[in-house]
Amino acid sequence: MPEPGPFDALVPPPPPAGREPHAELLAMPMVALAAAISSGKLSSRELTAACLARIDELDRPAALNAFLLHRGEQVLAEAAHLDDLQAKGTVVGPLHGIPLGIKDGLATAGVPTTGGTALLRDWVPERDATAVHLLKGAGALVLGKTNMHEIGLGITSNNPHYGAVRNPYDPSRIPGGSSGGSGAAVAARLCPAAIGTDTGGSVRIPAALCGVVGLKPTLGRVGRGGMLGLSWSFDVIGPITRTVADAAALLRVLSVGPDPRDPYARHDPTGRTLAAPTVDDHRALRGLRIGVPEGYFAEDNTPDVDRVLGEAYARLRTAGVELVPVTVADVEVAIETGFLTVVPEGVVLAENMLTEAGIAGGLAGSLAAFGPDVRAVIEGQIGPAATPVLGHQYARALAETVPAIRRGFMAALDGVDALLTPATPATAVPIDEHVEMRHNGRTVDTFTTFIRYTFPVSVAGLPAISVPGGVGADGLPVGLQLIGTPWSEARLIEIALAFERLGAG
Repeated sequence: MPEPGPFDALVPPPPPAGREPHAELLAMPMVALAAAISSGKLSSRELTAACLARIDELDRPAALNAFLLHRGEQVLAEAAHLDDLQAKGTVVGPLHGIPLGIKDGLATAGVPTTGGTALLRDWVPERDATAVHLLKGAGALVLGKTNMHEIGLGITSNNPHYGAVRNPYDPSRIPGGSSGGSGAAVAARLCPAAIGTDTGGSVRIPAALCGVVGLKPTLGRVGRGGMLGLSWSFDVIGPITRTVADAAALLRVLSVGPDPRDPYARHDPTGRTLAAPTVDDHRALRGLRIGVPEGYFAEDNTPDVDRVLGEAYARLRTAGVELVPVTVADVEVAIETGFLTVVPEGVVLAENMLTEAGIAGGLAGSLAAFGPDVRAVIEGQIGPAATPVLGHQYARALAETVPAIRRGFMAALDGVDALLTPATPATAVPIDEHVEMRHNGRTVDTFTTFIRYTFPVSVAGLPAISVPGGVGADGLPVGLQLIGTPWSEARLIEIALAFERLGAG
């Protein structure tokens, strides 16, 4: 495939359209589908049936394997009920009739929720996660539960119990993780949009590797009740979509303030509202100052990533953006600091997860049931040969190092509208490189390589959005990450939307 020139479209080409007659319908953005349903031009049942047909065509376990389950006749009946309500003049909300993929790390009442682990294969929660409850309240349908990396602890979605999720652009490669099923499902147009969770990049990495949009909100913006989490310090819930406007629409539904099941959730302290973005084209970029972090964020990318990033710089300058070199102090210790926090918190949350599901023996008695990578992390904390994170290490990370990293980002953001970095230093690697990968001529750890640019943002608690930047020479998507100050999602969305319009021509 010839390399794109410096002013070709930013948005990667879609994956193969499939053979069924609904491909054109399912290529529509979610907000356009919602408008078509609202106007009566499209029924929810028709849209839901189209999604199910495409899942049947493309998503067998030996194929993409994006959905662990879809709800078939149940969700069709719910869609028909919403159509009946609309015929009588009742519209439930802004997502009326839209079928969504829900990551299987979010509890769904009456629907199995596995968290990607065999231990919870038969667990059926009695109560929806807060995010699922809000989406249903806005009229959305739970189309099905998407596959994921086991308990969210990884970035490949190579699940040892339910099979590997595959990248729609190249099924021999990873889709990213841990929300890999959500990313693959949206990219392959199995559903209009999906919900993921992000501790160190688990929304943004799949979005980047699958050529879609992934939005990580500020810690506290979206309530996490009913989420099978890894870290109360870093976990967030965010949308994965094909357009920035779709991500904004989902975030508006999810951002309602305090959650009785999540003490971190709160209203935006700035008082700003997440109104629908009004950006029409790339002219909104003129006059912006975008920070370009040097050093850590530019030292070890693949040539494809560096080329796409350079092309983005050229487009932005042509659109009137001033690119400002910046340095993020202390970012080089973010991954180590993040693990000192996530690992002990993850053990506690995993124990809570098993308790809630009624799994006898708890975490210590269930180690053998986890896949090798997850079991190794847990055994390092509670097994007979454990070398756990010490209390003073955990305390120092939260009290000293995490704030220092946050200050480094805030200093870099001072005087600019956002930061622009690669979302990942490489495109999707082969599934058999899920432990170690070849990167710039050497063998490196796959996990820590792919979280290099996303995890520090999580440690700092900042909002970020991954948007398609272009494609590599092999046709694989390259994602770019825009980072903002706390609670600046509205502004970040406007910038991302203008950037998206810049690529559309």
